[in-house]
Amino acid sequence: MQAVIVRSKRIRSLLGGGLTFVGILCAGFPALAAEDSLPPVPAPESPSLHRPLDRASDFAPAGVLLDHTHERGDWTFAYRYERTLSDQLKVGEETLTTAEYETSYPGYASTPLSQLEEVHSFGVMYAPHERFTLAMILPFIQNRLERNVNGVFESQGSSGIGDALLIVLLPFIQKETQKTQFNVALSLPTGSIRVDDDQGNRLPYLMQHGSGSWDINWGLTYTGKHRWLAWGAQVESQYRIGSNDLDYELGAVYQASGWLAAEAGKWASVTARLGWIKTENIKGADPGLNPATSPLNDPRRQAGTRVEMGPGLNLLLPIMGGQRLSFEALFVLYQSVDGPQLAPDVKFNASWQWIF
Repeated sequence: MQAVIVRSKRIRSLLGGGLTFVGILCAGFPALAAEDSLPPVPAPESPSLHRPLDRASDFAPAGVLLDHTHERGDWTFAYRYERTLSDQLKVGEETLTTAEYETSYPGYASTPLSQLEEVHSFGVMYAPHERFTLAMILPFIQNRLERNVNGVFESQGSSGIGDALLIVLLPFIQKETQKTQFNVALSLPTGSIRVDDDQGNRLPYLMQHGSGSWDINWGLTYTGKHRWLAWGAQVESQYRIGSNDLDYELGAVYQASGWLAAEAGKWASVTARLGWIKTENIKGADPGLNPATSPLNDPRRQAGTRVEMGPGLNLLLPIMGGQRLSFEALFVLYQSVDGPQLAPDVKFNASWQWIF
């Protein structure tokens, strides 16, 4: 009997909803008829997005993540590609040739030649409320290390999922075209810290896919705009909550960026960015790595500071809500490391976003 009563209630609810919908349609017919007498609305001169971020200059360069929050109900799917080639051996600010390295550090059995890192990041953003935006990023990392070991050339590769990020973006102090936001993220230890070579030997720290620890990332972003010129700045830091299960802790990372974006039409902008990155040394050590065989295995030779600058291009296409394509190249202006270690001289970023 109770099931029959519940079923009858559901039927009445559906009928009531259907009648309400029909009533709304009927009430709208006079309005539609009245609109027929109005002059036609002229077509817009150019297509636009359904949200305020409808110009290419409203976006930061490709190498800057989380540069804006969303309006309520907005979604963004994103893909980002990063390519970094480190093919310079450096100690402090000095660059060493292979011969100089082998003469200055004869005790090492391994001579690093180059390391290529490619990161494919997949992300999604959603704003359930005007006060905050949620995001998640999952990277897939591909590494390749070339080195001479006791005079024999070796090339070792690794690939796998990196550390996932769960992010909250909080806007505040927004006045007209100037905006500020705070980002906080929890980094999950989803990336492996036990990546080995073909012989089963542990690969150096820079070839691992994650930190192995739970980390906290935070950032502060400011953006502004006046007519055809936009600008912005961002500071970020990564704090390690503790050591991983191999009893070491990656060094903290500090970053800062400043950029300009000039419109080259509504749907394109050219950018210029200046970046600063500081990485600290590792605390503890992986017992599977022998620091006497290679400087890449030494936790005290991982720190460094780098200043880089480069141009970029943003393209905004009004397709399916909004498609953003972005490209950037960064060239090293200054670099000082606790080497010897491999250091980059150029980095490429490319990204795609689907906004709806």
